[in-house]
Amino acid sequence: MSRPFVELVIACHDARRPIERAVASVFQDGDVRDLVRVTVVAHGVDPALLSERLAGVAGDWRVLPFADGVRSAAGPYNHGLGQVEADYCGVMGSDDFLEPGAMRSWLAHVRTARPAAAIARIRLQGQAIMPNPLVRLGRRERLDAAKDRLFYRTAPLGLVETAEMQRLGLRMTEGLRVGEDFEFGIRLWSLGRRVDFLGSSPCYVIGTDAVERTTYGAMSLREWLAPVTGLLERGLPAELTPAHRRSLAIKLVRISVLGGAQTRRTPADWLEGDADVRYLADVLRRLIGLAPGVLSPFDRRDRRILDGLLSEPTTARATADVAASTGAGRRERWLTKNPLLSLGRETTLRRYLLYYLKRERKAPTT
Repeated sequence: MSRPFVELVIACHDARRPIERAVASVFQDGDVRDLVRVTVVAHGVDPALLSERLAGVAGDWRVLPFADGVRSAAGPYNHGLGQVEADYCGVMGSDDFLEPGAMRSWLAHVRTARPAAAIARIRLQGQAIMPNPLVRLGRRERLDAAKDRLFYRTAPLGLVETAEMQRLGLRMTEGLRVGEDFEFGIRLWSLGRRVDFLGSSPCYVIGTDAVERTTYGAMSLREWLAPVTGLLERGLPAELTPAHRRSLAIKLVRISVLGGAQTRRTPADWLEGDADVRYLADVLRRLIGLAPGVLSPFDRRDRRILDGLLSEPTTARATADVAASTGAGRRERWLTKNPLLSLGRETTLRRYLLYYLKRERKAPTT
């Protein structure tokens, strides 16, 4: 086969994973099969075993050995992406698969439009399409990281122009338990020359029937926040425009800070007690310092938790605020402290309105 136009890298650290399903789904569109290669990185797994499993899959695939002794997909992804020869590339989980027609549609778009990145629609296996990124109505091409809420989708699922990946020096961040794709996606969405959304294409499906996933399971607060603190320490926000920096800070407060508090509902969940709460509050202050008005889009329910972290960072206050937030009514869940800001781009009410107007969450069959 000649040099492929698209190459997907799949990291596989467990021979029990449904690797045949993943690889076969990439090649299921026979009319474009000859333009695609799959590189499977056998992460601490016997590559001969995976090659034997894939023997019946029609298409151009290869298995590369890799071992670093680290339970993270970052190393094998970087190894595979470093050997890509195609014009466009992408990453894929060994549990995941593409819907019929996905590769055909993705290929057609990038061959014509030549974006730096084409973001795929995604869904969890057996569930509806995830409205992420929640782009502006009618917007599909030349997206803006802030206006189209791209930072809520740091996972670079879809296709990335190999030359642009190399120009930006994009790599998965090694040494993290979660969030290895944070910096990769943030740099691509904000600094890439053109980003499109494959909003009418079949989906990338995140498999949920694996024996286990490396990112699942309990983790300490510092592990949870390591991707965020790493971004801050490396100074990435300073490279962004003010609008992108504010959008990124809001996303990190919403997902990482609030998420960190809301999943710790009892004092025992804060493994280091008040020290954990103070650490979370410190990260929150650092994010607030990135741009003006970072907290203004948050609804009253979320502001109760965030304001509590800033004024009284104790396990007693944090757990009380999280408990109180679970019974919040619509006023608290939909309105910001300043009601006039409740329909701003980053608010809950604006998001719900777009969900209603877009109406694209169709129920799948698989």
